Amino acid sequence: MARDYDITRCKLVIWDLDETFWRGNISETEVSFNPEVLEFIQELVLKGIMNSVCSKNDFQTVKDFFINNGLKNIWDLFIFPSISWAPKGERVKEIIRKMNLREENVIFVDDNISNINEVKFYCPKIMTAEAFQIPKLIEELYLVNDYDFEYTRLKQYKVLENKALEKEALNLSNDDFLRSSEIKIAIKCDCVKQTERILKLINRTNQLNFTKNRVDENTLKGYFSNPDKYDCAYIPVRDKFGSYGICGFYVLNKECNKLEQFLFSCRVMNMGIEQFVYSYLNKPKLEIKGEVSSSLDFEPDWIEIVPDIETEIVNKKPEIGVNILLKGPCDLYSTLGYIDTDVNIDTEFPYWNKKPVYILAHTHTAFIEQTHKFSREKLNELSKQFPFPDSDEFKTKFFDKKYNIIFLSLLTTAHSGIYQNKTDGSYAFFGYADCDITDENNWEKILAPLPEEAKKLNLMMLNQFKKEYVFCGNPPVETVLENLKYIRENLSPNTSLVLILGGEIPCSRIQAGYENMAQRHKVLNQAVRKFASSYDNIDFIELTGLIHSEDDYGDCINHFSRQVYYSLAGEITTKANFILGGNFLALKEEKIF
Repeated sequence: MARDYDITRCKLVIWDLDETFWRGNISETEVSFNPEVLEFIQELVLKGIMNSVCSKNDFQTVKDFFINNGLKNIWDLFIFPSISWAPKGERVKEIIRKMNLREENVIFVDDNISNINEVKFYCPKIMTAEAFQIPKLIEELYLVNDYDFEYTRLKQYKVLENKALEKEALNLSNDDFLRSSEIKIAIKCDCVKQTERILKLINRTNQLNFTKNRVDENTLKGYFSNPDKYDCAYIPVRDKFGSYGICGFYVLNKECNKLEQFLFSCRVMNMGIEQFVYSYLNKPKLEIKGEVSSSLDFEPDWIEIVPDIETEIVNKKPEIGVNILLKGPCDLYSTLGYIDTDVNIDTEFPYWNKKPVYILAHTHTAFIEQTHKFSREKLNELSKQFPFPDSDEFKTKFFDKKYNIIFLSLLTTAHSGIYQNKTDGSYAFFGYADCDITDENNWEKILAPLPEEAKKLNLMMLNQFKKEYVFCGNPPVETVLENLKYIRENLSPNTSLVLILGGEIPCSRIQAGYENMAQRHKVLNQAVRKFASSYDNIDFIELTGLIHSEDDYGDCINHFSRQVYYSLAGEITTKANFILGGNFLALKEEKIF
């Protein structure tokens, strides 16, 4: 079965139970829970991804089974569970409707391909996975770089669930039910403190995003800093069932009376919020982009504006036997959605761990080398010396002999600061390659962003670090070649190593740490090409050939347009098929740009 899911696009997982969520059939045999799956759904909720159930069983029997096994806490994580003997297709469609989600943001998991095909008939855009693919889903959850430690989204969906149950019990018309729901909103203009939440809302919302103007943090703050031109507000919502949190945002250009941002969360779909706010703003100009799941042509009379609302609520198929690893920063991550394949693709990309610390150093060639060179005990010792490296930086499958091909991006290696211990040769990773933190002349700049009470402790750490480590250079050509030599000699001879070389065309958009990066790439790439020429099982892909204009760059030289990522996916597909000697990967036909 071809891969039919992308965990990074998922907002809901709908589970079959028998031989999927647990082992066995509850109506026929003894059943046992899979501890990994129990942990997984808790991890999903922690990442803001909801869980539901669509099972052919007796509802009370299933609920009692969870509770009698001491797992009421797990049962309570499910939203709108659908457990009956009716066919699954329409039931899955109804779960998605009740949660106001889009099919393409849902993964349905079942062990029976007939059930999957039936659900696909009713929900053509839904993502699906067979039960044997659950370990892969678990493995790839780290790609979701989002945390909801307070279970805010779960609480919000529980409000939605309770509301739906009461509506069903009262048997009222939709308008009468809304009038009885005591819906209240606040129009809040203090947007700066909610920048992170608003940014997520803009870039994640689709169904009720009328303008679809995706923006970065700097653009968003540009709206906030110009009140003479822009009227900006976020909109928290609550009703008698509970709070929904921040569910809307708008930016009104006062000079031309036009909405540049106008969007709402799907959690408040069919409540009349977007129509009410549009009317409240006296229906300014609005250029609607793409499809939206709502019309603005009526004015609800059941919503009240209040001064404030609390914003927080609180049968396995035979395997092909081909294995590929993609390791590197976002250049490789962004290609996955364009590649279609039946083979196993593992990934090791940057992510936020639970602490939370941003785990990035593990994509640097020096770190890859030392994960193999040193014992686990030694690596644990290294992670206790300073706040860096974190122990998660040493988790890798890189030297697993199962891989036919490893695609390794050198973008992190080219721009990141790397330091070598004077005693044991181990590496530490900090900041950028153009700022040596063992140089006292740079300390004022390094310490400047810190509060006064933290500077003394960090100065002590910098002094200690200077005594123990030496800067590896800029760019670290000799270090990189030594790392690559060690890596190549310790990989399986049957593993082809394909290196992604950074772009050599200058980019006018400069971020701190990315200055002169084109020249640094040029120097490093030249050395790597020469190095690779002496090996039969090292190849490379040049990003430079995929960049045709300034428009191909994002916010810096290491971030690109969708066209470049699509082209890179094509290069990976072509290179992999050539190495493997067959058509194992395919480039998806639809272009999303």
